[in-house]
Parts: sequence; structure tokens; C-alpha cells
Amino acid sequence: MTTSEGKDTLAECQALCEQSLQEIRTLSYLLHPPMLDQAGLVSALPWYIDGFVRRSGIDVALVVTQEIGRLPREMETDLFRVVQEGLANIRRHSGSRTATVRLEKQGAVLVLQIADQGRGIPERDETAAPNGVESLGVGIVGMRHRLRQLGGQLKIDSGGQGTIVTATLPLPAEEPLRRAAGQDANE
Repeated sequence: MTTSEGKDTLAECQALCEQSLQEIRTLSYLLHPPMLDQAGLVSALPWYIDGFVRRSGIDVALVVTQEIGRLPREMETDLFRVVQEGLANIRRHSGSRTATVRLEKQGAVLVLQIADQGRGIPERDETAAPNGVESLGVGIVGMRHRLRQLGGQLKIDSGGQGTIVTATLPLPAEEPLRRAAGQDANE
């Protein structure tokens, strides 16, 4: 190898390292955007969905039916992860060109729905594997686990056409909501 070839190879390696570093930063930012901690779930969702639409070409509508306010950090993070996984599943598996993410309070419960008009999830025999792990894959099992840790649940409705993933979580009392948002209770 000549000195010139060695320099070219080194330059190529450096360029690949820079590209890899940029991709790691982007992935890290997408996995846990600072906006989620700074402004909350309701502010982070439009940002994430806009990026998802650009990357995937899938038209996603976000519907927030009323003022949600700030939630405890763990709850916001877990709901954000459910949206990420739900949209990723639509992109990978459904074939749908549209989706809807809906977030609303229903009494003392917060409901997050992710719906598509794709091919649906094939019927599965959940008795074939414990907790349906083999047939559902890691993503859905992970979503269920996150929600259960917070006292919530995940429900999946999938007919022959389309799927609706519904996450429900009990809302905390008003006082913890203020503390989670960084507000003083005496204000």
C-alpha cells in the first residue's frame, strides 16, 4: 500500500466514523428528545410525528381532545415510547398509508390510541406461548410491560382491516401533576 492509498483509506475511515457518530446522535435524540423532559408529552408528540411523517411517508393525524397538562416524567416517557413503537409497527407491518394518534382524558384515566387502516394483525393463539410472547414480538410485549408498571394496560383490536392499539393509564392526583410540571403548589 502506498502512502497515498493509506491516506485515502484513513480519510474514508474518518468519514465513516463521523457518519456513524452523527447517526448515533440522531438515534439518541429520537429515542429520548430533550423536548419531552422540557415541554412534556403533548408538546413532544407533534415534533416526533412530523419527523415520522417525513421519514416514512405515512400521513399521521394527532388528536388531543382537551388540555392534558404535564404528567409525571415516567408516564410521559412510557407513553412516548408506546407512540414510537406503535408507529414503527405501522411502518413495518401494516401497509397503511395513514394513521391517527389520539390522546384524551376519560375521567381519572388517560387514553392513548394509535389506529391504522392497514392489513391488521393476524389472529394468534395466545395459549401457544406464555403471555403470547412468541406471536406478538418484543415491541408489543414491551409496551404492555411499561404500562403495567404504571398500573395501566394495553389493548389491541385488529379485525381483517386496520388495528387500534389502546393504552390506558390511571391519572395521578392533581398535586403530583403540579410537582411533575415543576410548579409550586403555593402558586
